[in-house]
Amino acid sequence: MKIKLKDYERIYKTINTIIVNENEDPTIACTFFSFYGAHLLSQHYKINARPVAGSCLYHLGGDNNILTFGKLQDDFLVSTVDAFHCWIIADNWLIDFMAPAFPKLLNGSAHCQPKMMQKPLSSMASSVEEMTAEGDFYFKVNPELTNERIRYLSSSLAYSDLAEICSQWYRKPPKKMQKKIQIGGNHGNLNTVSLVGQRVVGAW
Repeated sequence: MKIKLKDYERIYKTINTIIVNENEDPTIACTFFSFYGAHLLSQHYKINARPVAGSCLYHLGGDNNILTFGKLQDDFLVSTVDAFHCWIIADNWLIDFMAPAFPKLLNGSAHCQPKMMQKPLSSMASSVEEMTAEGDFYFKVNPELTNERIRYLSSSLAYSDLAEICSQWYRKPPKKMQKKIQIGGNHGNLNTVSLVGQRVVGAW
C-alpha cells in the first residue's frame, strides 16, 4: 500500500472534520476529499498526488454491491457536471479518502463497513463487465471535468484556506495531533472542532 491504514484514517478524519464544520455532507464531498487529500499527501509525505474527476465504479462486496459514480449513456459510463466522482492518483496508485462514507451511500448495508480504498492502478478492471469481486474498481478520467473542479476550488480563497488548515493541523502517525483546533466562521466567530469520522476497519 502507498500509505498505512493509520495514516489513511487520520487524513480522512482531518478532512471529514473540516467538511462537517463547514456544514457540508461528507457523502457528496468528493471534491474536497480528493483535493485536500492530495494536498496532505504532497505536503506531509512528499508523494506526487493529483486529484482527478470522472466516472468511477467500486465493488464493495456483499450481494454484488457496485457503487457507481457517473451515468449510463448509450451503454457507456460517462461523467457530467451532475454525475461524477473525484479521487486521487498518487504514483500509480488510486487513493480515495471519501471511501469510509461509502456504506452510507448503500443505505447503510449492515455487512458493508467503513474501509480504506487504496489500489495500485495495475489492478484496475479492464472493463465494467469485469467488476466481479470485492475491491474491483474501474474509472475513466474526464480532463475537462477535472479542470472544472480546479476552477471551482479556485473561485474562493476560503477553499485554499481550508486546505492549509488541514495541512497545519495534520500530523503523521505516530506523532500526536492537537485534539481540538479553532476555525474561524463566516461571521468572524471561532468554532472549536475535534476530529470526527468513521473508524476505518480494513481495506476493500
